Amino acid sequence: MSQSTEPMSQPTEVSEEILTDHNYDGIMEYDNPTPGWWHLIWFGSIVWSILYLMVYHFAPIIPTPQEKHAMMTRDAQLRKYGEIAAIPLSDEKMLMLMNDEDWQADGAKLYTTWCASCHGARGEGFQGPNMTDDHYKNIKKLTDFVDVIKYGAAGGLMPPQEQVLSDSKISVVAAYMASLRGKNLESSRPAEGEIIPPWPTASGSPTDSPADSTP
Repeated sequence: MSQSTEPMSQPTEVSEEILTDHNYDGIMEYDNPTPGWWHLIWFGSIVWSILYLMVYHFAPIIPTPQEKHAMMTRDAQLRKYGEIAAIPLSDEKMLMLMNDEDWQADGAKLYTTWCASCHGARGEGFQGPNMTDDHYKNIKKLTDFVDVIKYGAAGGLMPPQEQVLSDSKISVVAAYMASLRGKNLESSRPAEGEIIPPWPTASGSPTDSPADSTP
């Protein structure tokens, strides 16, 4: 077999201007720097990571969406309860709260959180007295609900709530508890206390029956 007589191609000479002075066992390195845009991305990511670390871990000045929602809810509650804070405690104030659906909804939430464990989920009585009949131990008039909730009763069996609830919230939950009267739910506790006169109406006269005051 004949061998090719064509001369072997010679290695292409490379200009020294595009080579570095690095020599690894005869292997030269091209002087091919990383593009400028790559450096911008690299240094930008470093700056971003530092800012992220500072803002979210060491100086949380930017609230999370959950924190924003909590702050908005808290501010709305403060404004809402501020509306009734300036109203003096009276039968008229209690009746207004008892006949307002929004305040009754707030009162139900407060009752579930602070009162249901003793008075039952629906006010039917459990460790504490039944709030749905006409018998009351420490209540003679509507505003007495506020005093009992705020200062407690029965030698501490009914603990005071003035340290955990604002006056406005006490008024709201008191109005809700007063509105339970007349439902006469079945209870595991016997009737306690005395039967008292019906709640007054907005005009100042008593209702015909306790059940009529239920919103």
